[in-house]
Amino acid sequence: MSVTRRGFLSLGAAVAAGSALTGCGVLNGSPATATENKVLSTDPIRVGATLELSGSGTVSGRLQERAIAIALAELNVDGVRVGDSYRKLDVVIRDNQSDGATATDVAEEFAAMGVAAIIGGLSTEAAFATLKVAEAKHVPYLSFCAADAISIPLSTRKFTYKLAPNASDVATRLARRMRAVGQREVVILSTDDTLGSDGVRATKAALTAAGRKLVDTVELAASGKDFAGAAARAVEEKPDAVVVWTSPANAVRAVQALKDTDENPAIYLPPTAIDDDTLKGDNASVMEGVYVLYSPVLAGAPFIVNTASGREIRLFVNRYNQEYGAFSGCMPYAVDALALVAAAARRVSTVEGRRLRGALESTPYDGVAGAYGFSPIDHGGMAPEVLALFQAKGGAWQRL
Repeated sequence: MSVTRRGFLSLGAAVAAGSALTGCGVLNGSPATATENKVLSTDPIRVGATLELSGSGTVSGRLQERAIAIALAELNVDGVRVGDSYRKLDVVIRDNQSDGATATDVAEEFAAMGVAAIIGGLSTEAAFATLKVAEAKHVPYLSFCAADAISIPLSTRKFTYKLAPNASDVATRLARRMRAVGQREVVILSTDDTLGSDGVRATKAALTAAGRKLVDTVELAASGKDFAGAAARAVEEKPDAVVVWTSPANAVRAVQALKDTDENPAIYLPPTAIDDDTLKGDNASVMEGVYVLYSPVLAGAPFIVNTASGREIRLFVNRYNQEYGAFSGCMPYAVDALALVAAAARRVSTVEGRRLRGALESTPYDGVAGAYGFSPIDHGGMAPEVLALFQAKGGAWQRL
């Protein structure tokens, strides 16, 4: 994906110019009141958030819920200017239980509410269920799911936008890294699911383009059993590197199985393979030395801040530490999703679905998790050049 950075909105710009004000009141039956030359509307911009607060995606879902709380605290300071008035941003959160059927019910509820947009859906089951409803009801949907099919084919994804990086972009960056350090022979270890299939397809193409040799593609059992057998096969030809493309829980088990063999290949993970539990407890020693390609926010606040987006990342990290004690950089997509909705509403002076869709396609944005440049022919995901390589060292992710 080609993204032009010039003219990108920072979160600060979205906050100052496109956010919403709390405590709006009604005087004499009027839907808005004027305060200090601002017209404060009592009609909120309602956004539905479908989150994995239970089920297999609970760890990531809870982190997104925290991100929403922090984003709202900032976005509701000045108000989203929509036309001649400033409006409050109101997020309705529902648990999709990491389940497709539940996610469908949640999306239908949101559509019936008349929400301006739907955000969330990190799991493939919830995301695909949500987009079906969003497309049918013409509600803009900003998905956190990494599956490439979330945003393609565009003919059936007119209202759906993907914030997670594309598999092809991640694979290309990893393959170039292998070429740079002289790792020639590579094995792919993946589960037979949507994300795994995306990873295999993208990595095969990227390795060919980088002049690397794909030695084997090994499937991880969906049941989580017999990872030892898959690991043994993966290292049989003594590869220089192994790319593990699966869920966070499976990734830790796969890495453990690889390290239990006599071989010691470099192990690479895509962003979808880690979460807040990946380096906790005993997992830290298992993951020591493993590489992951991820958003720079994984490292926390930047030491040197000389850009608007850098200042907003530091603000977000500081607020997160104040509220929750320790920062998690595991892709706070919710912050960027809400800011994108606010910026789009301000741009077109309405929250009508079709108009918001048009604004999302013409409002490039540089956020906390990454940079986005949606267009009429491209609805995802984040710009690949912002991604950085990290290595697990001493129980923390260290940027290289």
